[in-house]
Amino acid sequence: MSFEVHRFSVCVNCILPNDGLMTDSLQDKEMMFEDHGFIMLPDSYTDSGKATRLVIFCHGAGGTVTTDDSQVEHSELTKYLVANGYAVMDVNGLPSDYAQQNGIDIRNNIGSPIAIRSYVKAYHYCMDTFNLKTDVFVHGASMGGISSANLVLSGQIPVIAHSAFCPVLDTYNQIFLHPWSGGLPKVAMGKMYRFDIDELGEYIYDEKKLFGFNPASNKKAETYPVPLKFWHCIDDDTVSYDVTRRFVEVIKNNGGTAILRTFPYGGHEPQFVGDVVKSPVGKDMFCGEKIKITPAIEEAFVWVRNYD
Repeated sequence: MSFEVHRFSVCVNCILPNDGLMTDSLQDKEMMFEDHGFIMLPDSYTDSGKATRLVIFCHGAGGTVTTDDSQVEHSELTKYLVANGYAVMDVNGLPSDYAQQNGIDIRNNIGSPIAIRSYVKAYHYCMDTFNLKTDVFVHGASMGGISSANLVLSGQIPVIAHSAFCPVLDTYNQIFLHPWSGGLPKVAMGKMYRFDIDELGEYIYDEKKLFGFNPASNKKAETYPVPLKFWHCIDDDTVSYDVTRRFVEVIKNNGGTAILRTFPYGGHEPQFVGDVVKSPVGKDMFCGEKIKITPAIEEAFVWVRNYD
């Protein structure tokens, strides 16, 4: 099969107003920065005729989206989706110039309002530029869990269903108390949300400054707006399995469709657990090579197909 990768950029407002201040001065304004994105189109895509379904795949903190590469386009799940007629899109969610000016690691968009603005801008760019169905699937991995959850909860784009591998869902218990990469996401959160600093130079967590962008404490998440399925290894020591379990249980208790697929081992990589599926339901060849379709990847693909 063949495919096309189209790289693009969107301009994103990176001002987060300090609504806690009482002032007669200007509170909100625009400070636009360029963020980078890509869309991978399957060989079945055409500019006219039947529209192609889009999957927005929110990347983890182990990678980025740049002007010439991205983490997501190398994923086995992405290859599987594209091989079977789906388009896949991602954006960095953190403009590089903004990150550099503010001393924020470019890999940590932490699902902030800036990230969601970028995803929404990228969605509209793709809808305006390509022949795509307007309602989409959203998938996330690791940090992409909080990006994808906040995107769904924003209600700004039409989402069919949400899925994620080992998702970050809690800004306090995960990003603040147990940050990865030596504390880089905690620094990103402190700077983007303007946390106060104590006498030891440490950030002071303040939920009120998060604008509701913590899925674990967002009341809207309790009645989740779309069907949801997460894959998580019980021995994950990077992102807490218990946070995911509690998140799913709250939704189920409120009558929502939420599924937690647990693996007995695998750490932070559910997509690597288990043997390669011998007879997958979809086409398993991508650019002349066999896709390594493990149980999590096959199940995520089936999840999308069930709702498409």
